[in-house]
Amino acid sequence: MAKANKHLDHLEDRIILEGSQGGKDAIDVLKKMGDMLSGKDGPGVAVTTKWDGAPAVVCGIDPEDGKFFVGTKSVFAKDAKICKTQEDIVKFYGSGGGLSAKLSDSLRYLPASVKQGILQGDLMFTGDKKIETIDNERMITFRPNTITYAANPNTQLGKDINRAKIGIVFHTKYTGDKMSNLNASFNVSKRDFTTGGDVWAERAEFQDISGVASFSKSDKNKYDAAIRMAEGSLKKAGRMADMIQSGKKPLQLDTEYMKFFNNYVKQGREIPSVQKAYDDYMKHLNDEFNKAYGKVTTQKAINKKTEMWAAQIFFIIKNKDDMKMLIAAYMNLQKAKMMLVEKMKKVSSLRLFVDRGGGDYEATTPEGFVAIVNGQATKLIDRMEFSKLNFTIPKVW
Repeated sequence: MAKANKHLDHLEDRIILEGSQGGKDAIDVLKKMGDMLSGKDGPGVAVTTKWDGAPAVVCGIDPEDGKFFVGTKSVFAKDAKICKTQEDIVKFYGSGGGLSAKLSDSLRYLPASVKQGILQGDLMFTGDKKIETIDNERMITFRPNTITYAANPNTQLGKDINRAKIGIVFHTKYTGDKMSNLNASFNVSKRDFTTGGDVWAERAEFQDISGVASFSKSDKNKYDAAIRMAEGSLKKAGRMADMIQSGKKPLQLDTEYMKFFNNYVKQGREIPSVQKAYDDYMKHLNDEFNKAYGKVTTQKAINKKTEMWAAQIFFIIKNKDDMKMLIAAYMNLQKAKMMLVEKMKKVSSLRLFVDRGGGDYEATTPEGFVAIVNGQATKLIDRMEFSKLNFTIPKVW
């Protein structure tokens, strides 16, 4: 089975999802990213910008027959949907608009861009570009998902976008001799595709040509102090992070921690003090078990849920200090990450907006970034900004 690039985890989530090793890996990401922004690029580290495109499109040359194909991530499924003709698209996705139309345009135009290998990217536009006035400035815009991207139509970038029939940002390359055993990597280079004419194509690599995202000496000192704080709390929280690993089973401590922290994002609230977060987590756990009680009908099932609840609460109270340290470690990882994101999000070739409706546009920043350290990818996102938009702003796609 081919290994698709499907889901990436947030940096701070790794201690909850992977235990103490996830915490150590998160610290490694932070240190290497800090070195990069200080001008000390080391081996084994790369960064891409997360573009808010949709749908994800996989395209390229089938290594088994040499024919060009397009598809979604379903090209990696057991019953793969690989489209090499317009008839294939109709067969798998119908003949209406939506995904079928997007894939139809992809099959029509992308062969001119990807002439060898297999790439995955986020589709940015097809025939849905607009000319709009934002902040009293005439712009060419496109909104693939949540964020509206805009460019001055008189610039070279604006002219290239205006001329193109399709826009895509490539972020993943696949290699292998069969579609069923492809391996993913993030080292997409400019040699892997062409751009121009009907196709506006970019790679997702983070590029800070202006230098505005560089750490000053003072910035680096503050950042290093934040990492030391995260390391200190992780040393004390590591044992607990390992003890709560359940493999994402329902109503288990690690699973509920993930839901609990996501609730702060959905509500647009910062995580409060460690003590308040600990108290809130206890309430969250009680609420989740109360919901679970409402879904069972037999006394045996109720008793089982009660025993599980009692065991969870007893464990938390018994390990109260370690549980609090786990929350502190999560918060400290998040704090150090945000120092990176705040610097990096100043860099963007396009202007970005959120459509609040009624012609009201609010300036925003890139969705976030992906740090690839030693071949492993981790999301670096301002969750209070973009993840909240994901939960609250209607998506075009």
